[in-house]
Amino acid sequence: MRYLVYGAGAVGGYLGASLSLAGLPVTFYDRPEVAESLGRKGLMLERAGVARRLPAPAVATDMARVLPPPEVVILAVKAYDCAAAAEALRQALPPDVPVVCVLNGIGNEAMLAAALGSGRVIAASLTSAIQRLEGGVLRIEKARGIGLHAGHPLSASVCADLGAAGLKPRLYRDADSLKWSKLLTNLVANASSAILDASAEEVFRHRGLYRLEVEALRETVRVMRSLGLRPVNLPGVPAGLLAAAVFLPDILTHPVLRRAAASGRGEKRPSFAYDIGRGRSEVGWLNGAVVAHAARLTMAAPANGVLTELLTALVEGRREPDSLRGQPVRLLAEAARAGVPGLEGYNPDAPSPIGSKR
Repeated sequence: MRYLVYGAGAVGGYLGASLSLAGLPVTFYDRPEVAESLGRKGLMLERAGVARRLPAPAVATDMARVLPPPEVVILAVKAYDCAAAAEALRQALPPDVPVVCVLNGIGNEAMLAAALGSGRVIAASLTSAIQRLEGGVLRIEKARGIGLHAGHPLSASVCADLGAAGLKPRLYRDADSLKWSKLLTNLVANASSAILDASAEEVFRHRGLYRLEVEALRETVRVMRSLGLRPVNLPGVPAGLLAAAVFLPDILTHPVLRRAAASGRGEKRPSFAYDIGRGRSEVGWLNGAVVAHAARLTMAAPANGVLTELLTALVEGRREPDSLRGQPVRLLAEAARAGVPGLEGYNPDAPSPIGSKR
């Protein structure tokens, strides 16, 4: 099938280049400056020292000029760009073209369905970790796979194409369980790592921060259960096991989850780490989505609430990064005041800096 990849960042570049290198017709759509860069540098997929190059990808800056029109669109932008993308796709696409939504977070598929029609959206979640480097290089840190909702007539064909491209796809019956299970994994040492400017390993090494992480994950699982959703294992990521593990005693889970958090992304920084200084963040679609759904269900979600509030304040410039950078005790003190349970005994008055001191 013919593909249009809307967004040529790390995720879109990886998916589109993989499909193109497998011999499938792919056109990228992005801003003129991105198109110019791709035209000069191409794309290179790098994994374990082995590189595959796509020297001259087809790139469009006007969807109306994509001829012949695509049979499938892969949407790979940030969640905060979903509304604009949905409107652009509504105006430009033929009425029968489905959109594969690879965006992280909750609510993007609903937004696309409102603009395009519910029968045209295929939920998807990429579990592979991709890092974008200079010069059009995309480093594959962890090649795990991609989950795809099986509910569309073209889902099986898209899955076959993704498989031919070596992307390790798997079909899932329930779109909401797929997206919420991916959300669960996205939350691990993401907001706290960005707030503290610390690595995932540093976050999970600190017992107080570990408790905060566990509470945020527990809140998410409770919301999922209240929504009637079952956490499922994703390609290469045992999200279903994670959902069960966070309710076990720390003495059993802390060593295992610490190792998993340290190795889970390779050298790729957590996604929220790039948001501070960028002025925009996806936290509202991740931790914030847990808070919003919990409120509708009259449930408490203080851990996700305080992480959402603090990261948003840093991104919007209402707080200075140095006020929390490398200061877990300050973060824990704010979390305790917000009502997060289980944080007693970590001495919020004692200095215990971690992370970088940039």
